[in-house]
Amino acid sequence: MDNQVVPPGVSGREVVQDFSTCTVQDIACELALNNLGDFEPLDFKLNVGQFMKEISFFKNDWVDYLPRTDVRNNRKGLVLSNLPGKSHQDNPSLPQACLEAKRRLSEADFNERTEVYDACESLHPLLDYFSPLGRTFLVNCGIGGFFVPHRDQPYMPRETFRVAVFLNKCGPYEYDWLVDDKKINIELGRAYYINTRRMHRTISWANDSIHLIMNIPFTPENVSKCIAKLQHRH
Repeated sequence: MDNQVVPPGVSGREVVQDFSTCTVQDIACELALNNLGDFEPLDFKLNVGQFMKEISFFKNDWVDYLPRTDVRNNRKGLVLSNLPGKSHQDNPSLPQACLEAKRRLSEADFNERTEVYDACESLHPLLDYFSPLGRTFLVNCGIGGFFVPHRDQPYMPRETFRVAVFLNKCGPYEYDWLVDDKKINIELGRAYYINTRRMHRTISWANDSIHLIMNIPFTPENVSKCIAKLQHRH
């Protein structure tokens, strides 16, 4: 598969704060998610052993995730929910897909299930709960694989919010996810609502450190679904 190399500074969208398009419903949903915290466990614990067996059938299909012209990065991806007509091996990142399409794309445009989605039945309880999804993908980091400090969708109104699951080699000495430079304690197989609008960065200290990122359409129904599945609730 062709994997578009993205020059430095290219992103899927400039930060545009068009508050005139925000509705009271948008603001209510933002307040509801803001009340949850930045890294909140959900009542989903997935079978990581089953997942590793399922994903092994795609061991040769991982593609470089957002390769850069100025720095090497030891990370790859597989897409579970992609643009219509695209496969699990097509561009896993939004900037790559935008460059290929020569237009701005929305996270919610990536709403077609791929072969990896169908094969990974261990993920279905979580994936199907929020279906239809936006761009949803697996990241596989080797030693030194990283994401630089960044924020996702720091504008209003936004298109999606994020849920993540850490599936392999994400223990305290294997993988770091930091929010505002504070390291997060991770439970393997646990789903988390993550406020990725806060500054965050990651780095892997092991090979085959795998996590799932879900972009979930930012609707009142999905926000309510997320809150209903908090691990710690009244």
